[in-house]
Amino acid sequence: MDSSLKPVLKRQAIFVGASLGAGLLLTYYFGFLVGMTANIAIFMAAMFFIRWRQQKALRSFGFGSQTTGRGYEGEGVKIKYVCLSCGAEVKGSRCACGSKMRRPLF
Repeated sequence: MDSSLKPVLKRQAIFVGASLGAGLLLTYYFGFLVGMTANIAIFMAAMFFIRWRQQKALRSFGFGSQTTGRGYEGEGVKIKYVCLSCGAEVKGSRCACGSKMRRPLF
């Protein structure tokens, strides 16, 4: 196992163990229904916290809130298409000549 993966696996194991322990304690002290409800709320809060930390880390690498989760799509980049029948620029799925055949223009 790579040494860079050990802290990640250790953190995940601690998170799973702590959440299981917290769930069992809440269920034991407050009953099944209240304990399960509190456990679900804690899990959701933990997921939102983890997601917030991931977004914060992405911002430090240059991904703003506008570009998070958009893949390789550039800012304001639109692909232009050219009709294969008449050679005109196409803005949509069909050309003015009626043809649906088009190719991207790079």
